[in-house]
Amino acid sequence: MAEERELTPAEAIARYRARGDSDWPSEADNVRVIDFLPDAPERPLFRSYHDFFAIVKHLLPQAAAAPDRVGLRRVKPGVWIGLHSRVSPDADLQAPCWIGANVLVGPRAVVGPDAIVENGTVLAADTEIADSIVGPETYVGEFTEVKHSLAWGNILINWQSNSCTHVPDAFLLSPLSQRAAPAREGHWLGRALALVVLTLTLPCACYAVMKAWLRGQRAWRPLMAVRPRAALHSADVLTYHELTAVGDWLKRWPQLWKVALGDFAWVGNRPLSPAAAVTLTSHFERLWLKAPIGLFSLADAEACAELFDQEARVLASFYALRADWRLDLTILSRVLGLRLSKRISFDNHP
Repeated sequence: MAEERELTPAEAIARYRARGDSDWPSEADNVRVIDFLPDAPERPLFRSYHDFFAIVKHLLPQAAAAPDRVGLRRVKPGVWIGLHSRVSPDADLQAPCWIGANVLVGPRAVVGPDAIVENGTVLAADTEIADSIVGPETYVGEFTEVKHSLAWGNILINWQSNSCTHVPDAFLLSPLSQRAAPAREGHWLGRALALVVLTLTLPCACYAVMKAWLRGQRAWRPLMAVRPRAALHSADVLTYHELTAVGDWLKRWPQLWKVALGDFAWVGNRPLSPAAAVTLTSHFERLWLKAPIGLFSLADAEACAELFDQEARVLASFYALRADWRLDLTILSRVLGLRLSKRISFDNHP
């Protein structure tokens, strides 16, 4: 039976004990408030956010020693990592620190001391978590600091001041349990623009072809990509091409034709080969395939050195969850900004 508020023991007896009911114990304390964990009856859980954080931190060693913790490992004193979690070699884990299962910890992230990261959470590069609990399936964005707080989805509660904030910027803090944005068909305007850009940049492609011919090599190489929404072991693939004699983004010039055909979008996730697709182990990583294939990606906008490393996987899954026209414009503006600040490379870098 639903109640508008928590009843006191006396109120509970008055409401639920029928007159003449002989089955109830006669003791005065026959109704008890169970607001504590079995191993700590002297520590109420819900008296305040401060008390809640204190009891959870206090019980970390007991939780790590529980027999039902399959796959949990202690990497150093006071630091536990759950099953299938991936931690960047550049991350700094400071004891005491608890990382649950299927967690991704990005480069240069600092986790701890007194940090608890629940299952399925993603910590992007350069994040800092200390004296805090990050709830399950929560994304913590780049350069975000979570200290003395309880973070869950886009809700941030400071357990010292009891203040509660709903973070509107998904790049900083957001839930990962939402449904992926549907893959979009290429808009006719974007496809027409691809044809225009393809025509205007044709001299660059001719230069690349001549350079390959002088080197005695093929001008472009065919590559295969799994189509969006395809199963990991599906044969639903498409072929696209890259120029061989040039590097940087100019090698993607043939993919403008794919944008014109509607197979690619201007912004999406970069194509994945079938071999790379099967290495996506967690549900969060497999979100990569829920977004359209893009000529440019969020990883490009963030200047990721490798387009299939751990950081790129996080960004691809984040894009699949948050894709909309505002995010696409943000990515395009960042990509153009990177181009304006750096010359296009006409040399390939194997």
